[in-house]
Amino acid sequence: MSTSQGSPTWLKADRVARLEVLETQILARPAEVYAEVLALWPGLSAAVPSPASPAPASCPEPSELAAQATALQLLSRCAVLLGEDGAAANHAETGRRLAHDLGLRSLEARCLEVLGVVRGRQGDVKQSAWLLRRSLHLLHALGDTPGQGRLLGRAGNLLERLEEYPQALLFYRAGLAQLPAAHPVTAAVQVGLARTLHQLGEYAESQELAAQALAVCQEGGLPQLEAQVQLQQALTQLALGELDASRRHAEQAQALAAPLDHTVPGAAAWVLGEAALVRGDLAQAREGLGRAEELAHTPPLLARVRGSQSRLYEQLGDPAQALRCLREQRELEQQHRTRLAEHRGRLLNEQIEFEVLRRTAVQGTALPGHEPVVRTAPALHEAQVPQAEAGRLASFDQLTGLADHTFFWGRTRQALQHLVPGRSLGLIVADIDHLKVINDRFGYAVGDLLITELARRLREAVRPGDLVGRLSGDRFVVLLSDLARPGDLAMVAERLLQSLRESCDFGTELLVPTVSLGCAVAPQDGGSAEVLQQHAELALFQAKMRGRNMAVVFTGDMSTAEQERRQLSQDLRRAVRQGQLQLHYQAQFELPGRRLSGFEALVRWPHPERGMIPPDRFIALAEESGLILKLGRWVLNEASRQARAWALSERGLTMAVNVSALQFEQPDFVAGVRACLEQHGLPPHTLVLELTESMVHRDPRLARQTLLELQALGVQVAMDDFGTGYSSLSMLKSLPFGLLKIDREFLRDLSADSEQFAASQQFIEVMVRLAHNLSMRVVAEGVETAEQYDLLCGMGCDEAQGYWLARPLPPEEAAALLPGDGDPGPERQVG
Repeated sequence: MSTSQGSPTWLKADRVARLEVLETQILARPAEVYAEVLALWPGLSAAVPSPASPAPASCPEPSELAAQATALQLLSRCAVLLGEDGAAANHAETGRRLAHDLGLRSLEARCLEVLGVVRGRQGDVKQSAWLLRRSLHLLHALGDTPGQGRLLGRAGNLLERLEEYPQALLFYRAGLAQLPAAHPVTAAVQVGLARTLHQLGEYAESQELAAQALAVCQEGGLPQLEAQVQLQQALTQLALGELDASRRHAEQAQALAAPLDHTVPGAAAWVLGEAALVRGDLAQAREGLGRAEELAHTPPLLARVRGSQSRLYEQLGDPAQALRCLREQRELEQQHRTRLAEHRGRLLNEQIEFEVLRRTAVQGTALPGHEPVVRTAPALHEAQVPQAEAGRLASFDQLTGLADHTFFWGRTRQALQHLVPGRSLGLIVADIDHLKVINDRFGYAVGDLLITELARRLREAVRPGDLVGRLSGDRFVVLLSDLARPGDLAMVAERLLQSLRESCDFGTELLVPTVSLGCAVAPQDGGSAEVLQQHAELALFQAKMRGRNMAVVFTGDMSTAEQERRQLSQDLRRAVRQGQLQLHYQAQFELPGRRLSGFEALVRWPHPERGMIPPDRFIALAEESGLILKLGRWVLNEASRQARAWALSERGLTMAVNVSALQFEQPDFVAGVRACLEQHGLPPHTLVLELTESMVHRDPRLARQTLLELQALGVQVAMDDFGTGYSSLSMLKSLPFGLLKIDREFLRDLSADSEQFAASQQFIEVMVRLAHNLSMRVVAEGVETAEQYDLLCGMGCDEAQGYWLARPLPPEEAAALLPGDGDPGPERQVG
């Protein structure tokens, strides 16, 4: 008996058996398996176009066609591992059609999986998701639990590449639950989960999973997968500061990486360069980062390399190159975020389908309305989520899983109707401060990660009977369904606020969120959902007016205060438009000797009816309304004009101007400063821009780039109010500040009569030493007594300002403090 090829039946059966053996060896030696399958192909049949020949010779038997489909899917999987995506797609598509015609659903699913991986690599994430989803449908219909686990891992990998880390985490975990322990496929999913956990800052679990995967790789002889594991361990240990261990794992990853691997070698080279940079070995860092630059094939990796090179050049004393690399880093990151946003926008429908499939796989239930067949692409796009599931999903926000607007207020009305006499119901409206700035600077992908993380924290912080909803992009709402006392609302709000304030580490971005909360309680503040919401919103507004990042409970006088605020806001717009605002100038003096060193420009508002309005009232209004940008430009322009009129540069004096957070974060901020200096002919070194530490902490990377640009321009920059915010000493070391201003709060206790005298004195002494070690000058604010002045002189403080030395004065009075022509500046006689 012979086959259509003339091969004996026993020989063909032997080759089929060999294919089954080869399938178990793909991960360990893909190149060898690929070559052997190609060698076996002529003996299987020539009826289907072979990898080398398109024309069939005769009509084969079904068993022969099944063997060919098996061979094609093996070839496609090997090609994927070898990076030969074109060959992988050809083999997989031929194998898919053949398997579909033969009704071999398992092989069809495998080929669809390969096609999905290839399309994802090629950037067609929508088609990739569609293919993987169809493969998962087939595996579910077959009851193939390990296969479903493998596909859920593939979906997790796709979401990971889109930087949808919280969602990727769910899919990876669901996949692992379906897979056997200590298996190569399980190890591959564990590596993906370890990467995702690393991005979410869960380093301990990431290391544990990587160690489990490494044991499987080394026992099974899986060099390519082991290279990925070694790289992940290197990255995690680098993040933990374990530099020697990180270097060893990176070197092992380089040694194991396949020749066509476009990911591991470049990333490992970056780890080696970055570790050398952290150690202070600048020569080794330059070599390692240069190698990483050559091997970096993706914008995210190249952006990471540019960031390290920027810090390298800064340490080498080359600010121009440091700034160039920093700009390239931000451009690459922006390109990457734009691309991510495009891909994520196309995947919305697929993500809903994936979520249904994930839950189905986890629960082990049938999929009503989803037939396990592959239809044409147009027909597939018309497939709907099962009606019951779609209705349930429609009640919840798709990004966070929280209750949506309709569902939340429906539940609130029910709770109000059934409120037990003597009990209370609490409503908290939470607003993410400056989410638009985060989206503009980091991209919507990071903004969505922040929203998802804060949603998770809210869910975990409330009781099981409470409800959390999402009303809009940056706004959450919490229903506390049963409070024993109205006063409990403030305690719950403070607990929520503490949870929300914790930093969010998204791997490439570290964000410190600030959230404002407005609270109202029923029935005291309203018996209907509408009134309760209105009063919670008023409280939220008060939280923002008072500086944000706080919780405020509604009180009855807020309605009156709101009317007054609106009137004052209108007056402020008129004042800016009509030029009612003024600048006063507070003198600064060198210590010791009290020689004039410069002025700080302070904005004042003499209201025509209310008299002088305190800055803390109208500055908050300006920030809320967006007027702060126009006001900031006016202050900078007027202070520069006055500095030139007073010839401060020729006198060796400076003019300090406060900068708002929104102003500092504008893309054209530095260009605006440059234009202002040129307009007034003011030398850049005369201008001092004062930034608060909380502003810098909001986006350290942006701050560093902007500060480098200001440094290149020649403008001086001061860290204002130091010690009142985040107090990051590492931030002072890494950012090019020239001056450090100590806040007046620390001078209040600088008196022998104060209980906090010793602590205050010690703090200021430490700050002075730190600043001098960093080549920074120290300016003390709020000097109000001769005792404070003498103590600051003894501590080595360089400059001071305060009412005891000179009050803020209008221009004509401040001019009297200026030294005469040719006079370097006499000592200022005080008291």
